[in-house]
Amino acid sequence: MALNCGHSTIKYLLFIFNLLCSLCGIALIVIGAISLVRLDEIRDITDEYNIVAPSILLIVFGSVVFIIAFFGCCGAIRESYCMTSTYSFFLILLVIAQIVIAVLVFVFIGDVTVAMKKGFERIFQNRDNPVNRDLIDTIQRSLECCGKSSFLDYGVDFPQSCCSSPGNAPLCVPFARGCTGRLSDFLDSAGNIVAWVSLGVAAVELLGLISACCLANAIRNQQRRSDY
Repeated sequence: MALNCGHSTIKYLLFIFNLLCSLCGIALIVIGAISLVRLDEIRDITDEYNIVAPSILLIVFGSVVFIIAFFGCCGAIRESYCMTSTYSFFLILLVIAQIVIAVLVFVFIGDVTVAMKKGFERIFQNRDNPVNRDLIDTIQRSLECCGKSSFLDYGVDFPQSCCSSPGNAPLCVPFARGCTGRLSDFLDSAGNIVAWVSLGVAAVELLGLISACCLANAIRNQQRRSDY
C-alpha cells in the first residue's frame, strides 16, 4: 500500500524518531545501571526509603523503550495500522509513567536526602560495630569524604578510608569534606539526572507519538479509499 508524499515523509520521520527512542532506551539502561551501582553502596544507611528503586525502574523502562521502538520501526516500514496503533498506545503509557517517575523523584529527593543523612549520623555514632564500620569505610572511599562534617570528627585517629593519598603513602592526607555534605550533593545530583533524563526521553517519545498517530490515521484513510 503506497502512501502519498506527505504521509511517506511522516513514515520515515517516525522511523528516525524510533531510532532516537532506541538510543534513548539504551541511555536509560546505562544511566540506570551506573546509578544502581553507586546507590547500592549506600542503600544500607537507611531502610526508610528504597533509594535504588528509581534506578531499577530506569533500567526496566529503558528495556521497554528499546523493544517498543523496534516494534514502532516495524509498524512504520510495513505500513501496518494495527502495529502503529499498538505502538502509539504503549508509547502513551510510557510517556505518562516516565513523567510520573520524574515528578516523584523531584518531590521526594529532599526527604530521601534527609533520611540518608540521619541514617549516616546514626551509623557513625555506632561505628564501633564492625558492620557499621565497614559501611562507613565503603561510603568514605566511594564519596571521597571523611567523618560526618569533616575529618575532625575522628580527632587525630582517622581510618585509612579517609585518606586521599595512596594506601602505601607514608602520610595520610584525609578528605576535606564530611560525608553528610557529600551524601546530600550526590543524592541531589543523582535525583536530578534520573528525573531530567526521564523527562528528556519522554519528550522524544512524545514527538514519536504524534508522528505515529498521524501515520496510523493516514494508513487507515488509505485503506478506506482502497476499499471503494
